[in-house]
Amino acid sequence: MTTYEEALWLEVLLDLPRRPVGIHFLMTKEDYDAFPAEAPQNRMSYCTMVRKASQGIAQKAHLGHMACIGGATALGLVEPTEEMKDGTRRFKQGAYLDLVVCRKMSKNMVYCSHKAYGLGIVPLGSCGLKPDVVILICNPFHAMRIAQGYAYRNGHVSDICFSGMQAVCQECTSRPFETDAVNISMMCSGTRMLAGWKKDELGIGMPYHLLEQVLEGLKATVNPLERNKEKEQIISRMEQRGLLGQLHIIMNKNYDDDCYIGGPAGKPGKNE
Repeated sequence: MTTYEEALWLEVLLDLPRRPVGIHFLMTKEDYDAFPAEAPQNRMSYCTMVRKASQGIAQKAHLGHMACIGGATALGLVEPTEEMKDGTRRFKQGAYLDLVVCRKMSKNMVYCSHKAYGLGIVPLGSCGLKPDVVILICNPFHAMRIAQGYAYRNGHVSDICFSGMQAVCQECTSRPFETDAVNISMMCSGTRMLAGWKKDELGIGMPYHLLEQVLEGLKATVNPLERNKEKEQIISRMEQRGLLGQLHIIMNKNYDDDCYIGGPAGKPGKNE
């Protein structure tokens, strides 16, 4: 599938409140100059750029556009300082008990090991280029379905790591990119202030190549895992987007049919 088709199927299957976002690492000035997006006029945080992309606004940015040094560091636009690496910067912020915890936090932060010139932050499919990372802003129900889609081929979404710190830049971007794995973020206080996410929104980041597997799993698990109401909505969205007939949906059928027992309570040791 093209990135446009992938974005279309995500819309049909999940009805996300925001558009999926593709992140492109632009390693050289030539890559940056050639990337088909406009640069912002003023500095802004990376997570704000992701929010804008989720609303349909494509942008590209280099270090001079970054308002948040934490984001620039996580994404490989600038080297981390010694204070960032040894935990003393976190200790001064007062968010952790002591220097030991701060050092543990710093060591577990997975930042991009490369030195990039800039980034493209765009709605998935808008420029036709395959991104390096895909970020999905969603609610817990969508996150459940994404996990089920991934699990269809791979089993558990393992090695999830989040702390409510550097949510969009590290938890949703640099960690998935460097570890080649799906990660989930409950967002952080900074991005909720700067980007204005809703309280019920969270983030999921994954390397782009895993998106195809997630979509395969989402399609394959509609019948066993979605209820009739959601199935009807998916059929409606397929019809609206000219995809009717491309996914066979069976009503009144789920994985847990005949699993639940009603009626009066039974005897101890006997479930009838």
